[in-house]
Amino acid sequence: MVAAHAEMLMTGARRAQLILSGVAVIVGAGGLVVARDVSFTAARGEILLGLGVSFNPLGALVTIVLAVLALAGAMAGNRVLVLAAAGGFGLATLQVVLQFGRADNWLGSRGSNLSFWLALAVGLASLLWLQVREEEAS
Repeated sequence: MVAAHAEMLMTGARRAQLILSGVAVIVGAGGLVVARDVSFTAARGEILLGLGVSFNPLGALVTIVLAVLALAGAMAGNRVLVLAAAGGFGLATLQVVLQFGRADNWLGSRGSNLSFWLALAVGLASLLWLQVREEEAS
């Protein structure tokens, strides 16, 4: 009975939030591994497995923390946490625009990070909107 009740509470939007934030945790953890020999705030991060996204340890940790925040919000059904994570990814995207190619590139990011973090910000925010609509419909 508890499993059936939990399944009813888990909407498609929340499942998608879990998947999106889980992928972000994996990418951030991979970034932390490849950036292990790089300075904590190096302007040029290490590229993750030829995927294009690059991280220094700070950028990888920011990604992991925001992804875990979104994951916790999706698991608990807490829309504020998911929204905070989406906003954080939006700020990380803005950081790429403002600091790419400069010596003060705090997160060691490149243009590929812009698309990755922007996809997470827009994806989480869109899924949050969908979650509200699903809950209103039920």
